[in-house]
Amino acid sequence: MSAGTNAAEAAAKTSSVKQSVSINTADALKNMVFSQKLAATPSSLQSFTQDVADELSHQDSFEKWKNASISYDPLGPGTHSWLATVSQNGKPIGYMILTSTDDGSYMLSEYGRDEAMPYNSQALYNRLKQQGILNASFKLSAGVSIEAQYSALLPVWKVMQPGKRAIYIHGISAEELPFDATEKDSASGALTAQRGIQLTAATVPEPQRASDPYDNLLWLTSPKLSFKGTGDLIQAVKAEHMSLVFTSPGHNANYGAPFAITGLHTWSAADKEGNVLYAASGKNGSRYLPASSLLSHGEFRNMNLSHL
Repeated sequence: MSAGTNAAEAAAKTSSVKQSVSINTADALKNMVFSQKLAATPSSLQSFTQDVADELSHQDSFEKWKNASISYDPLGPGTHSWLATVSQNGKPIGYMILTSTDDGSYMLSEYGRDEAMPYNSQALYNRLKQQGILNASFKLSAGVSIEAQYSALLPVWKVMQPGKRAIYIHGISAEELPFDATEKDSASGALTAQRGIQLTAATVPEPQRASDPYDNLLWLTSPKLSFKGTGDLIQAVKAEHMSLVFTSPGHNANYGAPFAITGLHTWSAADKEGNVLYAASGKNGSRYLPASSLLSHGEFRNMNLSHL
């Protein structure tokens, strides 16, 4: 494990509220959760995120990332992940989530633009009020602690209360999750910190394609598509008659599914053979996830109703 990761683990312990405290705004809540800042972000992590940001800035949909600033927040448990927030003129315009690998390096677990920003503190604030964890006087009870965590395909808030089981809240949808979200992401199929990183190809979302699985649920009757690897996924996304939806039967809440696959990014590195594929989700392709993780955690169906 790298020295930077060890330092992160030492510095990013979950801090609980020692006494009842007023949290009057979502920003105050976010500041409380991310109050444990590191003295120095590992230089290898900063270098990797800057390389990724520079490559993405050549794409029209990410052009605002050019010369943008990047700030870092450690994510639990054990701070094996980091949230890198990309900002322009003080306004967040995108993000990257990086996860440490077994060899002490880092991998790109996901990335996206501002429409898909994870760890939405306003949504969390509303959920805590709804569940009474943040009371009518806008106070958190003594002993409550909240930690931002990351698992495979899943940004999540872990909310702990004295004498009660932990509650896991999805970091984008703010839905309560019915499980213990502690699965560590796998380095297989994700871009890792290497020399000569390049975004070599991009398939951008096509506006005329279906992009919301909830608009018409007839896709549920279509057969599961048999993909043997990322090559099959590439062909399906590029096919004119295909509009893909990712779903994980029995585990949709875990991954915020179902959602549409609307584009692709293909990455390469000078020190590694082959390519790494990220699939864009949503109408404008605002959230990019490792295609290999999608293939291993769920299945795909065709949303193009004329071809069901």
